[in-house]
Amino acid sequence: MSNGFDRMRYARGMAAGALLMLPVHYARAVDGISLSGSGVMSAGVGGTSIAFAQDSTVAADNPAGMGLVGSRTDLGIQLLEPLTDFEYGSASNRLHTGRVYPVPNGGANWQITPRLTLGVSLFGVGVGTSYGRPALPIAGAGVAQSSLATAIAAPTVTYRITEHNIIGVSLALAYERFSANGAIVPTADGTLRPLPSHGVSSAFGYGARIGYIWQPTPAFTFGASYATRIRMSQLAGYKSDLLASGGGRIDIGAQYGIGIAYKIVPSVTVAADWLHLQVSNTIIGSAQGFGWQNQDFFRVGAAWDVDSRWTLRTGFSRGNHPIGPSVVAQNLLSAMPVSTAVSAGASYRFSKSDEVSGVFEYGFPVTVTGNGSSTGFSERTKTEVVGISYGHRF
Repeated sequence: MSNGFDRMRYARGMAAGALLMLPVHYARAVDGISLSGSGVMSAGVGGTSIAFAQDSTVAADNPAGMGLVGSRTDLGIQLLEPLTDFEYGSASNRLHTGRVYPVPNGGANWQITPRLTLGVSLFGVGVGTSYGRPALPIAGAGVAQSSLATAIAAPTVTYRITEHNIIGVSLALAYERFSANGAIVPTADGTLRPLPSHGVSSAFGYGARIGYIWQPTPAFTFGASYATRIRMSQLAGYKSDLLASGGGRIDIGAQYGIGIAYKIVPSVTVAADWLHLQVSNTIIGSAQGFGWQNQDFFRVGAAWDVDSRWTLRTGFSRGNHPIGPSVVAQNLLSAMPVSTAVSAGASYRFSKSDEVSGVFEYGFPVTVTGNGSSTGFSERTKTEVVGISYGHRF
């Protein structure tokens, strides 16, 4: 390690940011701190789902969308691989992480009457970092790594108030498991000491979602949705040190957005979303935590029903990056997201009732070079996602 490297500056960054995995659906691990698409079908069109409902995971993005998918069940998994290189002090001081994180999703929906549906969407994220060695050669320092897995169940009811208008509401019931190891902090006398790992800690949380769909013609759909902040309980152990600045909680911030979908011909639908992700009132956005900025994402996608068997999809997503140069150091143990991604997907229908879908998504590399208190730090990340799901109509 270079002699000129400021170990105290590095330790402060470690202490502030030593963990996060990038929680659940309130943003995206490709679009912020969750996946671009809550389900495999929506991931295929770049996450555009506020007005473009395709399966029973749609309540993650717009509860009212469940009023358009009919009676069906879905089960899928997306495999997220964030590849991150973190440099500090000099180019020779480099940490690398590149694990694969499985992110399950699914749902079920019942068309109770022509106006009423009841259902549930299941979604979440599982990400982290694992550098394979201590971040600093400090006696007693453990391997620098972190993991957070958050799952959300969204029981949902929709009601068609008129022929062209649907409203939907959901609860958001969250469960998260968190662990962190290898954090190092400065002491009052200027030395450095490692924090103990508290193992795996669990928390529960709750929130709510509301959505609206307007479909004046069979070809055009407008959607809008709002999700409240999900307030999590304290993570035992970590509330006393690593997460003390956030009261021991990793809350999931509010989000809201609007979208449109249009059938240019009966077999081709194009869609677009604007999505705002708010982190400013959580530990993720606080200056004492990770210092992330609120984000605005623009997503576009298209789906082509080639014939009765095949549907092809493609999409694009772009937003402002949440991590600024001044807070690179405190995000060493949080998996940095990308801000631009493209995707391609397809569905194959075995029958009128059963189909299988797949997706591949690529998040373009992004590099943030630190300044101010993060001078000497640099982080580079790219992501790849593959997913598969099965859907059954009944």
